[in-house]
Amino acid sequence: MGHTSTLTGRVVLVTGEGDLAASVTASLLARGARVALAGADAEANRPAAPPGSTVLALPCAPTDTAGPGGAVDAVVERLGRLDHLVNLVAAHPRTGPLMELDPLALRDVLQRDLVTPLTVVQRAYWRWMATHGGSVVNVVAAMGRGGPRDAALAGLTELTESLAAELAPLVDVHTLIPSPSLGAEAYRVGVAEVLCDLLTHRTDPAQGPVLVLSAEPACPSRAA
Repeated sequence: MGHTSTLTGRVVLVTGEGDLAASVTASLLARGARVALAGADAEANRPAAPPGSTVLALPCAPTDTAGPGGAVDAVVERLGRLDHLVNLVAAHPRTGPLMELDPLALRDVLQRDLVTPLTVVQRAYWRWMATHGGSVVNVVAAMGRGGPRDAALAGLTELTESLAAELAPLVDVHTLIPSPSLGAEAYRVGVAEVLCDLLTHRTDPAQGPVLVLSAEPACPSRAA
């Protein structure tokens, strides 16, 4: 995979926050996409759009299912279409033993990392992709591990497998996971590269919908 993939004319909605959201948005813009960024700090993370490009900032809380869902409506209404959805999930992992965890905290983790992404996928599907097709990439944004984080990650993996089977061949669904051996900066750079290739359908379908990004960020491998 190289830097030749193009997204010219396509519309991408990115949900998430932090440096990764800013990096992903900038990379998509550089490849010609029109991008909407939905998140708590969307305005602060909105990069300058290259000449002829479009970038929208749609502020919303990560646990507010109505916010990201409403972002789908805003994108279709303002940009006229929605080709790709990128969910940056697990931005604030909780670590520590499960026996010391407040169960309500786990509920918050699952709400943010499973319920909200599914809600946005559903809205994107019924509002645009069920008729026109498209693709969804869930990007695990946090590097930390632990009981609550691993539980959410297992759920996201199963959710991805189910959605990929249910929505194929009209909508492609992937999840991108960092290898524990990969540094945060290398992952941030690698995500932007691999994400654009996933959105332009340049990966081998035999790899499966759940991919692990390791020390070779341009070559994701299938999750075991």
